[in-house]
Amino acid sequence: MKDYYSSNRSVIELEELTLPDSCFLKANDLTHSLSSYLKEICPKWVKLRKNHSEKKSVLMLIICGSAIRALELIRSMTAFRGDSKVMKLFAKHIKIQEQVKLLEKRVVHLGVGTPGRIKELIKQGGLNLNPLKFLVFDWNWRDQKLRRMMDIPEIRKEVFEILEMGVLSLCKSESLKLGLF
Repeated sequence: MKDYYSSNRSVIELEELTLPDSCFLKANDLTHSLSSYLKEICPKWVKLRKNHSEKKSVLMLIICGSAIRALELIRSMTAFRGDSKVMKLFAKHIKIQEQVKLLEKRVVHLGVGTPGRIKELIKQGGLNLNPLKFLVFDWNWRDQKLRRMMDIPEIRKEVFEILEMGVLSLCKSESLKLGLF
């Protein structure tokens, strides 16, 4: 994060971006499937899920580099999610206004999507970050050109914009934990 902002921020502003270690969950050591990783970082998921009744929000948000990868992740976490309500948050299949309406209508526990769509939903007020407890980045996955999500300039820019839209302050207040899968 400091590398990304070093050219256009003062030393004091850069210090404000520093997050305490307590904000971070254990990173995936590449031995886990997505379900087993999520079970490890959130062992009390069932109880947390049952207590969540807020609309226009999710408890866990998984950010990945593409719509295809989001679908792969949703399919691979069936063991973890149980009867949780999962929502795809990417631009390929649905218009943003329709997605905002869906989020307003029902309670969603898990959101999986791309940074571009997630950023737009937050900006338009369709997704409230305050109830969010876990933000997981699909960190180790590589595309056909062997680039990780943060190696792609457009995606990296959108991820940092999401972090500044409230994620950093939630992390500092210790209500949100960040994970790298």
